[in-house]
Amino acid sequence: MIEVSAKLMEEHQLILKFIGLSMSYVDNANDALLLEKAPLFVNFIKEYADGYHHAKEEDILFTSLGEPGVLTHCNPIGQMLHEHDMGRELVAKMVKGYEASDVAILKEGLQSYGLLLRDHIFKEDNILYPMAENSLDQDSKQKVNDQYQKVETDMGGLELTKKYQDLYTELEQAMAQEA
Repeated sequence: MIEVSAKLMEEHQLILKFIGLSMSYVDNANDALLLEKAPLFVNFIKEYADGYHHAKEEDILFTSLGEPGVLTHCNPIGQMLHEHDMGRELVAKMVKGYEASDVAILKEGLQSYGLLLRDHIFKEDNILYPMAENSLDQDSKQKVNDQYQKVETDMGGLELTKKYQDLYTELEQAMAQEA
């Protein structure tokens, strides 16, 4: 049986780890360390969460679920896309904060993003993805997975994931040295 959500849920785990670590920075890091490391968190969000993960989610899965007759009882795609846009606005707030060395704005952006994404990922993992598994037929799932594979190949998914797993370890160690 073909699944379309397992890989996306796996990617969510790395995103959630980064969110947790960013919250640790907000709560525990001194302002200088937070300002120094904030661009790394933003790069992760832009390149991995928004660029790589959303390339599969928005452009492939959501498009497939939007086909006529697929989601017949309710369609949460509009809300999910709205929340993705809200996340992008919060990333812009983070950038504004660290570029202006305004720790308050930076922290507000990071905290709001973390809260939004934790809730958003919960909805995707527990509502949207099960709907996708139940609504798409096997042929559609195969097409979705083929398109996922193309994105992973084109964007260097394995290398990108390794890059950000290594960055997570680096950021975690920097925070530990702070303590």
